[in-house]
Amino acid sequence: MTETSIDASGTAGHAEQSAGADSSWPPLRQAYAAAWILAIVQMCALFNNGVMTLLVESVKRDLHLSDMQMSYLLGFSVVLFYAFVGIPAARLVDRHNRKWLMTGSIALWSAATAACGLATTFWQFFAARFWIGTGESINGPLSYSLLADYFPPEKLPRGIAIYNAGMQGGAALSLMFGAAMLQFLAGMPPIVLPGIGALKDWQVVFIVTGLLGIPVGLLMMCVAEPKRRRFAANADPSAHRMVTLREVLAYLVAHRRLYGPMFLGLSLTSIHMMGLAGWTAAFYSRTYGWSPAQVGFYQGTLSLVLAVPGLLGAILLNDWFRKRGHADTNMRVMAIGLTIAMPFAILAPLMPSPWLALALFATGPAIMLIAAPSLNTALQIITPNAMRGQMTAIYLFLVLALSQGLGPTWMAFLTEHVFGEEKLLRYAIATSAAILFPATAISYWVGLKPYRERILEMRAAGAPV
Repeated sequence: MTETSIDASGTAGHAEQSAGADSSWPPLRQAYAAAWILAIVQMCALFNNGVMTLLVESVKRDLHLSDMQMSYLLGFSVVLFYAFVGIPAARLVDRHNRKWLMTGSIALWSAATAACGLATTFWQFFAARFWIGTGESINGPLSYSLLADYFPPEKLPRGIAIYNAGMQGGAALSLMFGAAMLQFLAGMPPIVLPGIGALKDWQVVFIVTGLLGIPVGLLMMCVAEPKRRRFAANADPSAHRMVTLREVLAYLVAHRRLYGPMFLGLSLTSIHMMGLAGWTAAFYSRTYGWSPAQVGFYQGTLSLVLAVPGLLGAILLNDWFRKRGHADTNMRVMAIGLTIAMPFAILAPLMPSPWLALALFATGPAIMLIAAPSLNTALQIITPNAMRGQMTAIYLFLVLALSQGLGPTWMAFLTEHVFGEEKLLRYAIATSAAILFPATAISYWVGLKPYRERILEMRAAGAPV
């Protein structure tokens, strides 16, 4: 029996390497420690993108770029690696030591972030951003694969909620860090490096941000590699064959009713959120006259404050539905969170004052944060361990890579070619939300039934889900 076999009807036999379903799990204290370290790693990974959003207008000015060119640096440059190597490279996640893979990726993206600070042309900056994407391409598959082997299914939403704290915290703290750095550098004389010359303030911010990866990489080396586990009761633990990408894609197509709503829904939402993230500082500057330092401080602080209730809400709401016997708990929480967040996303850019816009822009993502752990938990539970790394890489390619590649350019397109004026960026953001959020909500609600059927099927087979 092979590790994962797909029959003519499209069903799959789950056979995972190493520990079986009855093996003891790592101590919870060890699992939670690993989750917090992975959260810190994710926080560091998001720093380069967070500070980038504050520096859009400065980079655009000094490198003499248009909005469309800037959008390529914000998104397409980072995504390019995913298209060619990212998904095949994720096979390493399913086979090799994940701790050392993560440590290497941290070193690569940190060096590339620092290289952004030395760029003086569009193509130099593009190359540096490309290598950031190279380093980050397997970060998500590595993290989710580790968490799924550290936490039993009923505890996995808590582990992923902690990991998501790193995502939310990284986005918020990067804004605050960037704002503080800009404020600090404003009162200092120019920094001159031999052979390079005087550095702009935005260049210094990138160099310092890249250096933050050194202590984070050392921290990652403290994480132990857990045993790989399976959820299906009929798995064959003796199989060790590496599943090919073709088999993973065939499995995905065969179960398209199950995976399709998740992938489609989050892809649509992420196009908007990635586009918004890239142009946030520009929006406040063009609409209300705020400086990047103001945007970073106010938005970063508010996002950080609201992250805690958002993550607690994710845990409590998930537990509430689970205790009442809902087999579709994960998909249900996703659909509810996204639906409630929808009006905040649409109305925020239309507010008459920056304070109202700030409040709505922070509240919407905090509500969406309730759904985030449920989505990633659902994906890990329903996917055979032998496919988890590659399936997560495909999911991140569709959701993060394509959305990061399309999102900033989508916003620039609406601004330049639909509304025809830079100062009308607010209407581009509102239009994007009004199109993409309702479509996402529909996708999630449609996915409720096939997800419920899959969980019941796994329970009938004896899987502890």
